[in-house]
Amino acid sequence: MKLSLCCISEILAEHKGFKFETMTLTRFLSLNRREAIRVLSQRILNNFFVTHQIIKHCHSYGIAGYRLSSSLTPVINHPSVNLRLQDLPDWPDMRDALHRIANEIKVSGVRISSHPSEYITLTSQNPDAVTNSVRDLISHAELFDLLDLPQDYYSPLNIHCRQDGDCEEISKRFLANYRTLPHNVKSRLVVEVNDNVNGSWNISNLCKHFFLTSGIPVTYDSLHRQFCNAGTTDEQDFNLAYSTWNTIPLFHYSEGVDGTRKHADMPTGKPNSYGKDVFFDVELKGKDKAIFELLNLQYHL
Repeated sequence: MKLSLCCISEILAEHKGFKFETMTLTRFLSLNRREAIRVLSQRILNNFFVTHQIIKHCHSYGIAGYRLSSSLTPVINHPSVNLRLQDLPDWPDMRDALHRIANEIKVSGVRISSHPSEYITLTSQNPDAVTNSVRDLISHAELFDLLDLPQDYYSPLNIHCRQDGDCEEISKRFLANYRTLPHNVKSRLVVEVNDNVNGSWNISNLCKHFFLTSGIPVTYDSLHRQFCNAGTTDEQDFNLAYSTWNTIPLFHYSEGVDGTRKHADMPTGKPNSYGKDVFFDVELKGKDKAIFELLNLQYHL
């Protein structure tokens, strides 16, 4: 199975202390700006180091993909902060770290993706919300470019269309904003099935309104799909989503606790690829511990 780790290595955190560091906007604004930038810069540099270690960890154990943390560069895109990596005092070291990560990706063949924040929206009628979302997507794409990742769907930026309602109207707003995005975002952007209360964004509707109109691939998610489908079978939805990708798809696998949407810690089953070549982001809360169980691996120091 081609399995992909999402963001955090529980094993490296537990055994080697490799952990991401964050910084809230409140904390940033509580410091004088020079000190805030210094602290933020050091935390981002740490996050790049941890990212490199996790990709090496994935390679060592045959974990085929890695979803970059969407919090690698906390608060940097907020209008009150408005910084680029190149503005930070540790940029020379960051540049070197990014170069090492890029080399590790090339040597290892680990597939890289990202799932930007759940607050990303291209459907909002609030211009500020859309502007902030576009800024965040561009930042993700620029980081992908710094890592020399291909500007195509093999390195996807995965988002949801979360707004319930009239699919025709909502998709028109989405696509109007989508068309303004730079190529390095559009060439990677994919949309995921979302278990809206009213079931607006099942795989069938995503295909109809986004793939058939604009060629945007659709991401199958095993757990979301359980709660949001068009009366179709799991295999039908899997195959329909699969048909929208012009490269090996990157889908999502998780299990719910007691039949709910709450993600389980560890697997009781395994992903079903229906005989096709596919990667699965494993969204179980156990992270790489869950992947090790699925692949029957043992960790060694």
